[in-house]
Amino acid sequence: MTAAELAAEWSIPHLELRMFYGTRAPKGMSAGEIAQVGKAAASFGLDVPSISPGLFKVRPADPEIEQHRGELRVQCLDMAEALGASVLVVFPWVRPEREDPEDVWPEQLVADFQQTADLAAERGITVAIENEPICYAATGQSLARLLDEIDRPNCGANWDAANHLAYRREDFRAGYEALGDRIVHVHVKDHAFDAEEKRRIVPPGEGEVDWRGLIDALIADDFGGLVVIETHFGPKVAASRACTEALLGLLADAGEAVE
Repeated sequence: MTAAELAAEWSIPHLELRMFYGTRAPKGMSAGEIAQVGKAAASFGLDVPSISPGLFKVRPADPEIEQHRGELRVQCLDMAEALGASVLVVFPWVRPEREDPEDVWPEQLVADFQQTADLAAERGITVAIENEPICYAATGQSLARLLDEIDRPNCGANWDAANHLAYRREDFRAGYEALGDRIVHVHVKDHAFDAEEKRRIVPPGEGEVDWRGLIDALIADDFGGLVVIETHFGPKVAASRACTEALLGLLADAGEAVE
């Protein structure tokens, strides 16, 4: 309820469900609690068009992966459908070791996402795979190749330029251009690096991601998906407010209204 109230106050019209009382939703949630989230959003005139439940953000050798292929995947799809969410953000497995080649993934990974996309298609849901430093397909270029192998019309990219930067310290453009119109969803955060190359998350525009350039590119390419703030640092309310104000400022500078 508090998140919905703050979002409405800050002129954010949509919510992406990620956590529920400290747990990655939908783990541990009842159908009633999921419905409660939808009602809380609606009470402030908001909707929940996307969810990010952390599906497949697990190492392939972890026995928990079977839950992701089974009961948890069904729960995620059920939750998306119950909330009216048309986008399900997922992850391409955690690589066993950081040094593992990000471009070489097991065939089973592709099969898992083909099946996930097929199940999602039955419900009219788009699967958005996020590039994440600890996972396979950590960059835009790698994710583009993974999407080629999955080859499902309702499976695209959740583009995270900060994650791309964190993995490769590379400007967003190469990864962005590799993905092209397969970007269906965008996560917004920024990374700053100190003299020892340690990174910290900061509001968009205060780090090394060229957010103004990326926003201009999204506008030029008629991107029609959601642009979602990921605060990921504290204190929660103050940090989220700072990220919101920063993103709204970037959008205003680009002449783009929030819808």
